[in-house]
Amino acid sequence: TTCVLYSESTCLARVEEAKAYMRNVLPGKLDNVYNAIDGRAPSAKVVILGYPRLYKLNGSCIAGLSENERSALNGASDLLNSETSKRAAAHGFVFGDVAPAFTGHEICSGDSWLHSVSWPIGESYHPTAAGQSGGYLPVFASRA
Repeated sequence: TTCVLYSESTCLARVEEAKAYMRNVLPGKLDNVYNAIDGRAPSAKVVILGYPRLYKLNGSCIAGLSENERSALNGASDLLNSETSKRAAAHGFVFGDVAPAFTGHEICSGDSWLHSVSWPIGESYHPTAAGQSGGYLPVFASRA
């Protein structure tokens, strides 16, 4: 939301705040959730799916976020996947990286499997039906 509604500098600062949260707070929160899952279903095979990179850089978009903002958001997705993957592994869970499946289907690719910025803003960046079936489902199925 910050990147869509405010300046590039405000966006980049907010992404850095989010990355600090991912490094310093998120691991503990994931541990709490993963411990609860293990406590309730100790024999379950748990598959944790990651996030795609949101933007194809230097792609077909002619308006919207700057390339710096797009790159920062992609970097945040990469960090989120790294932190989530580490915590999943520490709990014996399987991590499914969907970023490779979405390569070529990012926003600005011309064949996006992600909703671009839309109104209401909360619906932005979620996968389309094609993203669910072509990106998430095969990764999940191969690890389940």
